[in-house]
Amino acid sequence: MGLTRDTLQAYAGFYRKHLLEDIMPFWEDRTQDREYGGYLTCFDRQGQLTSGDKYTWCQGRQVWMFSALYNQIEKRQTWLDLARHGRDFLVERAHAGGGRWHYHLDRQGTVVVPNLSLFTDGFAILALCEYAQASGSDEDLDLIRQAFDRYERNLYDPAFDQYHHFTLNPQYLYHGPYMITVNVANVAAPVLGQERTRPITDYCLDKVLNVFARDEERVLFEMVARDGGLVDSHEGRMINPGHVLESMWFVLHEARARGDRAMVDRVVQICDWIVEKGFDHQQGGILAFVDPGGKEPYVPQVVRDLGEGWASKIWWVHSESLYTLALAAHLGERDDFWQHFHHVHDYTQQHFFDPEYGEWYKYLHRDGSVKVGDKGSKVKSAFHIPRALMYLVLLFEDMLSEDS
Repeated sequence: MGLTRDTLQAYAGFYRKHLLEDIMPFWEDRTQDREYGGYLTCFDRQGQLTSGDKYTWCQGRQVWMFSALYNQIEKRQTWLDLARHGRDFLVERAHAGGGRWHYHLDRQGTVVVPNLSLFTDGFAILALCEYAQASGSDEDLDLIRQAFDRYERNLYDPAFDQYHHFTLNPQYLYHGPYMITVNVANVAAPVLGQERTRPITDYCLDKVLNVFARDEERVLFEMVARDGGLVDSHEGRMINPGHVLESMWFVLHEARARGDRAMVDRVVQICDWIVEKGFDHQQGGILAFVDPGGKEPYVPQVVRDLGEGWASKIWWVHSESLYTLALAAHLGERDDFWQHFHHVHDYTQQHFFDPEYGEWYKYLHRDGSVKVGDKGSKVKSAFHIPRALMYLVLLFEDMLSEDS
């Protein structure tokens, strides 16, 4: 069962073309700031610059992306040069010292918002580790070790509260830091070694799969009490379907590397919950937030400030979900998940992709009409979409190899 060889070939070809012809040229042609260094990421629908400010989340993410394309798709010198360009800005201008990074700089590289954030630190680690593999250089190894050590100490510290631009109360546990750490540790492992990264990976996997994911409620919550209990509040009941599905492919990468079928089955179970509760079964696509009891969901203020509502359709949610559903269908041997994948595939091509100017729109209304047509911002850059497309290419091409 599963996909026919013709269908696999069609998807492999489609996603390679979509990545290399529809998405990456948008960024390759305009993201490099040749005057001040680093990347420009704020663009309107047509690709006109809307702000020169530089957000370290995006700087780190794009260093990782260009490096990963070089490592995993093709040894294009353009990608390696772009990665180096971003790496230099990250290390020389955004580094706050001690293995931590400033959140927001102006175009010239002057710090605008000095707030430190575990998320920013994690994206910088992703960047430096992937670039180290692309460049074959150990120039950043000491900095990577320092940054990973600091990151680990902060994650374990129950009083730690530096998560800008989010406000997370140390009284509670939040899914975000633990899911991101699974990915950070996975990318860092080839550089630092499995012995160094395995303990924190196991710690975070347990939190994601057994503390935030609750069998009785058939939900993966974004927030629980520090002792693991449920929190009866608007925020405590909040479900973020995109976050859950992105988190699940981080876990699946670990499960695949370990040959852990039980972990795969747990991921598939959690994905089942999200398909049931998080898919918009009336108007298509995936909702931004849902409440497990079917009430109108709570939406955090920081998310509302970004322009997202509970029924918004968001670029990163749908791109990450594409890859998760395909990987879960393949590793979990679930043919019904291919149907879920087909649904999201069709939805993204019909509603998110802009065939006139390239790239995907940022936000849609619930009915699929364009809400925000910008292609880049302080959070949207060459990351979520090309990352998901790259992994889809690799997945479908690997499946073709297995089938030959």
